[in-house]
Amino acid sequence: MWRVVFTGERPHYENIALDEIMLHLRAQEKIPSTIRFLQFKPECVLIGYHQAVEQEIREEFTSKEGIEVGRRITGGGAIYFDETQIGWEIIAHRSELGDPDYETLTARICTAAAKALRKLGIKAEFRPRNDIEVEGRKISGTGGVFEGKAFLYQGTVLVDFNVERMLKSLQIPVEKLTSKGIKAAEDRVTWLKRELGFIPEKEIVFKAFVEAFEEEFGIKSEWGDLTEEELKLLREKKDYFRSKDWIYHVKKAPDSSEVLFGIYRCTGGTFRVSAKVDIEKNLLQQVVVNGDLFINPKRLIYDLESFLKDTPISEVEKRIRDFFKRSKFESVNLTVEDFVEAILFPLRKVEAKDLGIEKKT
Repeated sequence: MWRVVFTGERPHYENIALDEIMLHLRAQEKIPSTIRFLQFKPECVLIGYHQAVEQEIREEFTSKEGIEVGRRITGGGAIYFDETQIGWEIIAHRSELGDPDYETLTARICTAAAKALRKLGIKAEFRPRNDIEVEGRKISGTGGVFEGKAFLYQGTVLVDFNVERMLKSLQIPVEKLTSKGIKAAEDRVTWLKRELGFIPEKEIVFKAFVEAFEEEFGIKSEWGDLTEEELKLLREKKDYFRSKDWIYHVKKAPDSSEVLFGIYRCTGGTFRVSAKVDIEKNLLQQVVVNGDLFINPKRLIYDLESFLKDTPISEVEKRIRDFFKRSKFESVNLTVEDFVEAILFPLRKVEAKDLGIEKKT
């Protein structure tokens, strides 16, 4: 029997602490598989695990407006949460869903979430790689993380959404924050009130998702509460997830004339790459990779960055390929070639003869 919980309206650091706690306890078989619903209060912006705050958040605006900044344990892009939005999560064992790979798991869960929205009267469909859309407009983004055979997979439901406030909070690449730019952004997303003409009671939304997950996964569930151990660990851990050590732990790129920057987009996500280069020695001293990425294990990018330190530029591609020969990872539509192209992309911004790499067209 699966458990269903609504953990209430909480600040971002409590919600993120519970994500880590529940995933860890499920991996240890200390809690049942769980469908969790959550909300955020006060409003906040959350960056993905691999992102840097300075690159994703308009901190001057969020500070002025009292919008809190946090970091998720899952990958992907930055998200704006107002107090109306509903988060949903599945914390379970991969074996309970037939031991799928990450891509299959994503498709199954997102298909079920789209079914839940259809129960509410919304024509929602799964849109690979990890979104749920209504006639081309995004209504829910999703992402997940593993710990051993246990996983946490989460998504959002936009309820009554302020697109302008989102755009001013996040460094989303829109041309200008004008009425035209805001209207263009509004054409790419949608929300419950816009689709239904009213805001449904959250209990109605919960019921639709529980039914859809039960039908899709062939499970039974019942409502319950957090355990004493979950609550105890929350009291112990919540402050860490509001600390600068956690929120700013992705390092900023060094500010130097020898640092090259690049944004590389592919089917599997968006890479933001900063490369510190000794041009005289044709040496890649350090590379920092972050962005809108879903990767398991999470530490793979950090291991790759370490593996590439002080690598001759001419050997960078070979080193990346050597790394992936010995490192397994899971993602959705992300390949070794994407890592190669993303990391070489900023290096190609200077003359090939200076850096010792071949230009590609």
